[in-house]
Amino acid sequence: MGRLNWVRLVILVLLAWGWLGTAAPLYAQGDLPVVVTVRLEGPLNPIWQETLKRAMRTAEERGAEALILELDTPGGQIDVMNRLIQQIRNSPVPVVVYVSPAGAMAASAGAMLTLAGHAAAMAPETSIGAASPVGGQGEDIGETMESKVKEILKASARGLTLRRGESAVRLAEEMIENARAVSASEAVENGLVDLVAPDLPTLLRKLDGLSIEFGDSQRTLRTAGAVVVEVPLTFMEQVLVVLANPNLVFLLLSIGVQAILIELSSPGGWVAGFIGAVCVTLAVFGLGILPVNWFGIIFLVMAFILFVLD
Repeated sequence: MGRLNWVRLVILVLLAWGWLGTAAPLYAQGDLPVVVTVRLEGPLNPIWQETLKRAMRTAEERGAEALILELDTPGGQIDVMNRLIQQIRNSPVPVVVYVSPAGAMAASAGAMLTLAGHAAAMAPETSIGAASPVGGQGEDIGETMESKVKEILKASARGLTLRRGESAVRLAEEMIENARAVSASEAVENGLVDLVAPDLPTLLRKLDGLSIEFGDSQRTLRTAGAVVVEVPLTFMEQVLVVLANPNLVFLLLSIGVQAILIELSSPGGWVAGFIGAVCVTLAVFGLGILPVNWFGIIFLVMAFILFVLD
């Protein structure tokens, strides 16, 4: 098999991963209420948007009472956070953000995601807050930029917590202005989240009968005895989440640039150029610059170019 055929095979395998395990199995469960769950953990990344979209679609198709987003994150980029908040607030079913398991956190941007939920819960020994903006490497940003970002974040936080009362609004602003963080019990005491639950069955019992604002109306959740449908990450999503690791992004970028330079210095082999293009594309995706759909389109275009070259 020629070199270009091997290259095309690699691209087709990469693309095929995206269609493996894309849906959770569905089972008929009579008249019992249905709750869909999805777990998002680690730093915020663009893959979460696709995972959340798939979970919301499953919840809507099943007529679920709620989508429970199990969260454990140290935070992430503000633009990714904003897109996730938009998805949550425009969800076709109520979204309950559940910070779990014990020891988990909803830090920085994760705190804002928790506030965006139509209801919010935390497991014991979890924490939320420390939402002050920082640079991409955790460094301080300029005074003017920091002031601008803080003000827009506080405005968003006020909008998300207004229904929870003055104490919750004040605490949310302190999380952004002074990087304050609180425990699960403190969050409930200030009205920032609705309840504390050690596990999912307990959460479902406590959510039953809870009145929430959903759209322009009030809605009462019916979750006692609910059938739980889990939406796991697909294999491709797991791979792409790994690619979002900053250390791996730096390594891919270094290899990609070096490979492209090798191709430019000795053109004609295409292998070094292909490896460089793939590594740079993966690195750009890992930085959160390249959306998932464009990520796939670029690989399709690369495969077409290789067919032409062959």
